[in-house]
Amino acid sequence: MKRIVCIDGDIVAYRCAAANESRSIKVTHKVTNQTTDHAHRTAFKEHIKGLFSADEFDIEDVQKAGDIEFALNAMKTTINALCNSCEADEYEIYLSGKTNFRDNLPLPSKYKSNRAETIRPLQLKECREYLTDHHNAYLSDGQEADDDLAQRAYEGPKQGTVNIVATQDKDANGCEGWLYNWAKMDKPILIKGLGEIHLDDKKELRGVGRLWFYAQWIKGDAVDCFKPCEISGKKFGDVGCFKLLGHCKTDKECVEAVYKQYLTWYPGVVEYNDWTGKAQVTDAIGLMDMYAACCHMRRFPGDVFDTKALLTKLQIAF
Repeated sequence: MKRIVCIDGDIVAYRCAAANESRSIKVTHKVTNQTTDHAHRTAFKEHIKGLFSADEFDIEDVQKAGDIEFALNAMKTTINALCNSCEADEYEIYLSGKTNFRDNLPLPSKYKSNRAETIRPLQLKECREYLTDHHNAYLSDGQEADDDLAQRAYEGPKQGTVNIVATQDKDANGCEGWLYNWAKMDKPILIKGLGEIHLDDKKELRGVGRLWFYAQWIKGDAVDCFKPCEISGKKFGDVGCFKLLGHCKTDKECVEAVYKQYLTWYPGVVEYNDWTGKAQVTDAIGLMDMYAACCHMRRFPGDVFDTKALLTKLQIAF
């Protein structure tokens, strides 16, 4: 059976571009205009500890990129290594395009808005162009590359191929199919069924399968800047999520637990202003639809999550 490794090009391009540059900060005292260089903000704060306050200085990020060939070679090496690790006959690369339906969700905080101030590698554009021009990378349209990757994993059994998603994005842990996270796995694993969740040594939630999706559905994802309890003003984290779902053995138990938690936060009509300032009126189920859209990776075109349909299918009263 043909084996195809479907690679998250966003991660490959970003990491190889970032690895090919040095970063530091240039600090200028606002009164004296005296400047100093430091490896990073933590080192600077330690340097002035007990002497000055950080708000007395202007801080400028400094980036210096190396020869672009090093970044391109790093991507070639990564692609070859992924093919070898997955014993793949072919590879496909996926990159996120300019449009993503999640950007238009009426969330209280814009989807991934916490990344707006993130420093992007200087050679990221060139690295992405290289993957498109020389490795025929696919650009997603209207959704994320993560959705395209989930779709390829879902299509594998129907097409008679083993489609292995190669990514380090934890959203993929909730998608059925073959997965290879080269930072954490020795070889690809098959994710199928309800799966499991657990707390690691740092009390951070981990898991795979539909249980991982249910966990994200109720807990949210700080990296992608969505948190279902945000509008309620309540706190709900990894430990609370594990207590809610860790004992569940069926999809019905999971979904019912999630639904009841949403009702605890939002027992009636919910009114709030979304990230654009527009007034929104909804209820617990409407919010469940919205937050599911954030973490549900679409398996096929038109795969829109429908909370009411799921509650009806599982015979959960609402």
